[in-house]
Amino acid sequence: MTRILHLSDPHFGAADAAVASSFLRRAADLEPDVSILSGDLTMRARWSELALARRFVERLPQPRLVIPGNHDIPALNQPFERFFAPFRRYRRVISEKLEPTFSAPRLHVVSVNSSKAFGFHADWSTGRLSREELRRLDGRLAGPPGTFRVLVLHHPLLAPEGHGRAVVQPLDELLGLLRKHRVDLVLCGHFHQSHLATAGPSIVSQAATVCSTRLQGEPQGFHLIRMTGERVEIDRYVYGGGVFEVGSVFSFIRGGAGWVSEESPGRDEVQLVV
Repeated sequence: MTRILHLSDPHFGAADAAVASSFLRRAADLEPDVSILSGDLTMRARWSELALARRFVERLPQPRLVIPGNHDIPALNQPFERFFAPFRRYRRVISEKLEPTFSAPRLHVVSVNSSKAFGFHADWSTGRLSREELRRLDGRLAGPPGTFRVLVLHHPLLAPEGHGRAVVQPLDELLGLLRKHRVDLVLCGHFHQSHLATAGPSIVSQAATVCSTRLQGEPQGFHLIRMTGERVEIDRYVYGGGVFEVGSVFSFIRGGAGWVSEESPGRDEVQLVV
């Protein structure tokens, strides 16, 4: 069995220290094969926030893979860094790698940086991938045959019904790569809402914030993904009463066209809200 610990959006600068400590205690007990943090370590990429985030990351179970989110870019009150060196602080304190990879027996994990400092659109927090980034991702997803393929990005693929915020763009092109490479699992965050479903051939794990006070209608949480052969189970942990406990379990099985929910095996893809 392979176990992936997926957490997202700690937002140091607006984090609850007690919740963060509770998570780290629980995470140590779970003994995952890899810990993956899908972005937004800080609120505004302040040096003090990055220092707190680094101490948190260093206590995550190893090995670990960490990527930045849109909040890990300095705000507009730091215009030079925002526009000319958006990830300089993150690189100096957290990691030089913005798109790290991880490989283990039967596991191939690739990340892509969907966070941009600015763009020709109104909401700069929206996740976007350029044609060049998609081209490079195409080559990087082609892992060894027979491996469980995982893609990590900060911005989500799925929006709950009635949700007003945009998912990552261009979504159709990204879904095409997931189908081409038969990506098994996509990990992301950003909305601070837990969502577990399928998109194209892939299982999508969108995690809530792990310890921020910026809640979106649900408590802090994280996911533990357990993979065994042709079956994946995901424990959704939620915070309450000072501890993280399993709130629900989601199961998926491999179908002819990809992964499907065990609760509704006749469906192999959710309706995407773009």
